[in-house]
This record gives sequence, structure tokens and C-alpha cells, in this order.
Amino acid sequence: MKIRIRAFAQVKDILGADSFLEYPEGTSVRELLDSLRQRAGESEDQLFSRDGDLHSHLVLMINGIRIYKEDIESLTLLEGDEIALFPPVSGG
Repeated sequence: MKIRIRAFAQVKDILGADSFLEYPEGTSVRELLDSLRQRAGESEDQLFSRDGDLHSHLVLMINGIRIYKEDIESLTLLEGDEIALFPPVSGG
């Protein structure tokens, strides 16, 4: 299945701005994050902790809905899902 990955700000510099990646049916959000960690290569520590969790200051969204750490293990992806990763946004 094809999943769209959109990254913003410094996350974009590490993962690229916009890409479509292929995953098997039933891929979990945890498995997706593991693959993104590998994709980050030497810069993985900028996005992930040593135990493989996404840094808590980064925002993860699926189809416009924010996903929290406690939900990552239980969610699976569907064909056409859009994943967004970005640091918190502030304005003024």
C-alpha cells in the first residue's frame, strides 16, 4: 500500500519534504516510525530517542489527526494515509 509522508521544518531536512512510500497491508504506525528512523540515518537522533520513540516535541499526524505516543502501538495504516511530521508551531 502507498503512504504519503510529509515533513516540515527541520524534519524536512532529514526525511525530505514529501514522498510516497510502499508498505505491506497491516503495517503499524510503530513499523512506519521504525522505517523512518532508518531513513534518517546518521540524523536519527534529531528525531528519535535511543529507544526508538519519536521525540516528544515532534508532532505526528495521520490524515490531519494528531497521534499521541500512547496510540502508536495500536494503530495500523491504510492505503492512501497521509503522515505529517513537524515541530510544534507557534505564532504571534
